[in-house]
Amino acid sequence: MSSSDQLPDRMNPNLYILAALALVTLAVCFVCGCSVNGRAMRFDPQAQNSAKGRSWFIEGKTHNGASVSCSFVEFDERGDYIDFNQHRDCEQRIAEYVRSGKVLLVIYCHGWKNSSQSGDVNQFNTFLSRLADSDEIRGQGLRVHGVYLGWRGNLFRPYVDKDPDTSINRQINDVFGESIVDRKFHRRWHFTWMVPENLTYWNRKNAAEQRVSALPIARAIFTYASAAKAYGNRLDNRVVVMGHSFGALLLERGLGQGMTGAITMEWWDKEHKEQTLHKPGLPFDLVLFVNSAAPAIYAKEMRDFLMADRKSKARDHKVDGDVPVIVSITSTGDKATGVLHPIGNAFAPFLPSLKRKYTSGILGLPVNGVYPQHHPIRQSVFYTKTPGHHPYLLNHWIVSDKSTPDLGQPPDDAFKANLSLSVKDPDLFWTSHPRSAWRISQHSPSGDQLFYGLPPSMPDANYWIVTCGSALIKDHNDVWSDTAMEMYAGVFRACELRRRRTEQ
Repeated sequence: MSSSDQLPDRMNPNLYILAALALVTLAVCFVCGCSVNGRAMRFDPQAQNSAKGRSWFIEGKTHNGASVSCSFVEFDERGDYIDFNQHRDCEQRIAEYVRSGKVLLVIYCHGWKNSSQSGDVNQFNTFLSRLADSDEIRGQGLRVHGVYLGWRGNLFRPYVDKDPDTSINRQINDVFGESIVDRKFHRRWHFTWMVPENLTYWNRKNAAEQRVSALPIARAIFTYASAAKAYGNRLDNRVVVMGHSFGALLLERGLGQGMTGAITMEWWDKEHKEQTLHKPGLPFDLVLFVNSAAPAIYAKEMRDFLMADRKSKARDHKVDGDVPVIVSITSTGDKATGVLHPIGNAFAPFLPSLKRKYTSGILGLPVNGVYPQHHPIRQSVFYTKTPGHHPYLLNHWIVSDKSTPDLGQPPDDAFKANLSLSVKDPDLFWTSHPRSAWRISQHSPSGDQLFYGLPPSMPDANYWIVTCGSALIKDHNDVWSDTAMEMYAGVFRACELRRRRTEQ
């Protein structure tokens, strides 16, 4: 046998050892780094010795002695309840609060990279605490309760800052007395898994858009909201539904058809004279999306329907035709939805399902109920952009207000001031940092919006698609800053005062 036919020398044993160590390291990292899948991370508080970091119900007290609480309900990769006892307990607690007095219920669905054990839990409960602590909410006798809808928004364990001296952790400890998240479900360092975590964009978008947005999550939200309203007997209670990022996408997909059915039945009842003026079809007072990561096609479809809802109310001479059903706010500083979303969906124009071209209903105002023909617009442009970055859909702008000299000095606590109903102008609100006045406007600060010589077709639908500057929301994840929460309070009040005009 020639030397060229001889078998190669055996590999150096050290290389085998290194390769084995690398495989073991990768295996350990993937096992320890991956988030829990298909199993609950929140449990019965009675069975967990009242450890709030693992409980599906937590309760605390604000500085002023007001009670505040939050329930957790988790959903699996197919949108089903992970533990139906969470759902049952949540509904029962809301019903108990309603029997005891008035309730403000805030239902929240988190976005990408979060879960029922992420830092978003702390942020959301800080928001609930500020609501409960405000003079206006306490003055109305409203008991604040939150519902945190958890899904697998992160395939990896999230990083949560445990430093007890950080502002958010101090606030949580002051209100709840201990941590409300469990370090067992977190990774140790922030930088680990950052790269693969960001590459889960398409996987988590598909989960929110196609799988988790299923019947159970719609059932949960309608059940909790209806329980807060005592199924039509306690309309003085208030219900707000919020979603951020992919959470907004999930809610828009999950709630859309249920909301459409409820509003359509409201028209039915009106025609049959079975509904009183003050009995709405929906159990929500406000649905608020923040930095929505939903393709704009879903907002376009819902906007079209809510324009029909507005026309129905106008025919019935109902003042609440001006009350939005959905408010979607997106910051110009949100590069994740403004830049990365178009890049991530760059191949959408090649999909056969998005080949259609709109030639009416996008641009131009109707004449005798008929929208004019316009330049063909491909449907794919509504998939490659999100609602808050789509010029054809924007119908509200939050702008700095410097034209009202009699406003006086900014209030010391803008959040509490923005919740006050004792104001003349419902569309004006304050922020503390910067100390400024802001206005919710239907007019673009850059002037008339014209495309191919035509304005957008539905500028006054009951779906407010709003843009704000980075001074209010700095970036995609800056949704729980003091300034952002002050803006939410102002938006809630703007809707509340419009609604109260109907109830007078």
